[in-house]
Amino acid sequence: MVLLVLEIRDWKILERGWARRSVNVFIDVPTSIEALLSVPEAVIAKNPILTLARSAARRIDSTRHVLGTDDPWQLMSATDFDSIVVPELHGRLTDPSLPLSGDEVAVLTMLEARRHRLNRKYDAALDVIEVGRKRMLSLGDGEPGPTLMLQAVLNLERGRNLVAAGRFTEATPVLQSVVHFAGIYTPNSPHPLLAGLVESALAGLGHGHGSEMDRCLERARENARRFGMDTLPDERTALSIELMRSLDRLDLNAAEDILGALDQAKPTQSLGPMPDCAKALYYVYRGRASIAAKLVTESSTVQIRPTGADGASARFSGIVNVVGFVLAAAGETKTLQDMSDRMSSANPGDSIVKARQALVFGQHDRLWTATGQALSSDQGPRLKSCAMALRADILHHEGQADQALETFVHMLDYCAIAASVFAVAQLSKAAREALIPASADFAEWEAVARSFHSADITADVLQQRLLELPETSPVSPDFQTDLTPAEQSLLFAIDSSKSIAQIAREFGVVSGTLKNRLSALYRKLGVRSRAEAVAHVHRQQ
Repeated sequence: MVLLVLEIRDWKILERGWARRSVNVFIDVPTSIEALLSVPEAVIAKNPILTLARSAARRIDSTRHVLGTDDPWQLMSATDFDSIVVPELHGRLTDPSLPLSGDEVAVLTMLEARRHRLNRKYDAALDVIEVGRKRMLSLGDGEPGPTLMLQAVLNLERGRNLVAAGRFTEATPVLQSVVHFAGIYTPNSPHPLLAGLVESALAGLGHGHGSEMDRCLERARENARRFGMDTLPDERTALSIELMRSLDRLDLNAAEDILGALDQAKPTQSLGPMPDCAKALYYVYRGRASIAAKLVTESSTVQIRPTGADGASARFSGIVNVVGFVLAAAGETKTLQDMSDRMSSANPGDSIVKARQALVFGQHDRLWTATGQALSSDQGPRLKSCAMALRADILHHEGQADQALETFVHMLDYCAIAASVFAVAQLSKAAREALIPASADFAEWEAVARSFHSADITADVLQQRLLELPETSPVSPDFQTDLTPAEQSLLFAIDSSKSIAQIAREFGVVSGTLKNRLSALYRKLGVRSRAEAVAHVHRQQ
């Protein structure tokens, strides 16, 4: 091929090859590396597709020299094509004076969106993809659109950005279309099949659909072996997902093995805090909660407070949920309080953090309100199962055994959807030891076990693993608060229809002073308003 291209100097052969096969050309025609590296600069400067193709050729050629092998499958799995950005192509997509073909629009759109994604500007990336889509629709009559391969590559980029932005329900059908295309048109090629499957699993993790994650990863591993690849192109992402899945079923030995492999895998930019959050969960389950808390508070990737539009996502709420649980397991109530103070009600995950706080302080009504917000959200079954677990825990501590058991069983329904016992593991040891035996024969446990699609995972196995866990909620709810006689008098006064001004006159102080005293009282009770303070006292009486 190299000799033919150099002889006839028909660079369109390389352009068409890339448009139809993308990085698969390096397997189909190993000499394509030399061919692409031989394209003259004058040709490259005018052709976005060949510019990208040559950048990929340089990347895989570098891998070839580092590994000292020409085996195409080994080179494909070891080369990071997803981080290729071509600065000289920046801005061409939005330049109306440049005539672009459908293939060129697809390539420029993908590269521009990727540049934003690598800078964690996911909404900007999705906006660029919409610009590219509109430009494709405006192609003149008779002008062909992009090839099916380039459409799939662009959909893969869109799916990745949707996942990174936490828009998992939107990402799933987009990524499924990528996998569907690959299965029909490129079944014997690794790209975009393997990437599509791994990204689909990542979307499933974010929204809490464990069974789909398992199926996607299993297919990705099977196809990689069929292609003769020892690892996946994005092995670190796959290992991180598999680590979370091992923790979902509390297989701590498998998790330990995966952690070792994860440390050896090459880094990737798209995972953010997920590996550190997974490691922290592992430490909690091994009884090393203090190490877990140190990990999440000192990690450079775990951002407890979201910044910009990227914070408004289900992805962020999942991070907050894990971090909040880790801090609670370590008894770090002050750090948990600080995290809550830095969040607003607009932040996803705020309700689950507020609910954890309420459990620590024994604030039934506040916990019920906060978990109600989580249950009515669209954050997925994983978060909702945790909200139900918090309800079951406080009911157990209040001695409401029947209600606690009913809530616990409802929680198991969410666990079956998520294919995870993460929520059960968050219960205090006392609650687990009471509620698991009481529900051991219930059909809901069988549904949870079936969700893992493994003969080795039974209801008995899951229950035993949960009962063997160390304490994961060491701070018992504080239902008793000692009040001074003056504070008790103030509580009796506000438990009425009197206004603040009337109560202030009765106590012989100005309204501002009374408000300060009330604020101090609310902090002592762990409430935020007059109504919550009155409700708290009524429960204690």
